[in-house]
Amino acid sequence: MDRLTAMEAFVAVAELGSFSRAAARMRMSAAMMTLHVARLEEHLGVRLFNRTTRRVDLTEDGRALLDHARAALHAYVQAENALKPGSGLTGRVSIDAPASIGHGFVVPALEHFHRLHPDIVVDLSLGDRGTVFRADGFDILLRVGEAPLAGWIAVPLGATRLTCLAALDYLDRHGTPETPEDLNEHRCILYASVEGPGGNPWSFVRNGRRVRIRPPAAFTFNDGAAIMAMTAAGLGIAQNLEMLAHDALQSGTLRRVLEDWTTPTLPVVLMSAKDRYALPYVRAAMDFLAERIDWRL
Repeated sequence: MDRLTAMEAFVAVAELGSFSRAAARMRMSAAMMTLHVARLEEHLGVRLFNRTTRRVDLTEDGRALLDHARAALHAYVQAENALKPGSGLTGRVSIDAPASIGHGFVVPALEHFHRLHPDIVVDLSLGDRGTVFRADGFDILLRVGEAPLAGWIAVPLGATRLTCLAALDYLDRHGTPETPEDLNEHRCILYASVEGPGGNPWSFVRNGRRVRIRPPAAFTFNDGAAIMAMTAAGLGIAQNLEMLAHDALQSGTLRRVLEDWTTPTLPVVLMSAKDRYALPYVRAAMDFLAERIDWRL
């Protein structure tokens, strides 16, 4: 048995919660991934995963092994680097970000990151997650409007505001709302999360008066870029992150609506578990994301 590969397979399955996704990460078949883990379990004399048709979870023995396995793999990478002086950092860093922010900010910066760190492999996962999402399979999380996870390293990037937007064409045809209640007479484009599939409510404050409404939805999306596209097409009024709307507002493609009402401000934060942040290649990726990208905040 190749113990190093078996250990790497175990860590990949533990982090991703799936034999098939772990197999894709390591570029091997799912059958071979299963065989590596089975041989490791046989060698150690313990069961490392509880498997069902829907999910894969670590057993108590698996959880006890995970940190040691990560440390062993990290030590091996460090040993390799010691034999290759001047070659720079080597490793594999997994990042999870909201889809629209990942496409708009992270993906365009990866070419620069690769030039700085050609031996760091980036696994970027893009999707708008609900609170049921498991974070333990990633080295770095980028989140908007969420409190940092307990015990994780948090690097604040700044804050962005939710702002109401519409295309001039839409406003010419349907008029401009003057109060939040006026939105009930408009076509609106809502963000829909796992917890709020019908569309999240919109909040406003002015002169101490708070208004929280869920306007009628012409469309709902769980992706900020899709909301931007439909809004720019003149199909309704949306409330979206200002950091995503920055360029469209600057160019005049979209206009702010209800500007004299204050809307929620949300923190934008990078997070990493302490044991993962201690890895030099993970820290290099965190530093790059924090220092080399203009997040429009």
